[in-house]
Amino acid sequence: MELVFDIAGQHCVADHVQMRGNTIEANFAAGVEATLADAFAGSHTVSIMGIPALSVTYSVQDFQSDGIDGCTAVFSVNSSAGRVLH
Repeated sequence: MELVFDIAGQHCVADHVQMRGNTIEANFAAGVEATLADAFAGSHTVSIMGIPALSVTYSVQDFQSDGIDGCTAVFSVNSSAGRVLH
């Protein structure tokens, strides 16, 4: 399933997404690492576009570069107060 994430104001398409409890793991094409790093370092919220059922915000919990194969990110769901839920 492809989902579009709004990460620090950039629209990023995930090639693969897996939900695990209060986290989402997503794989992205190469070139998204800098956007993920900005969101991680600046504690920017992330949203998933186009799916009302997922209209909560997320935070970048972790990410890693897979080189030319892209990168993988883990997002944690935030509470309505903006705090990360684990």
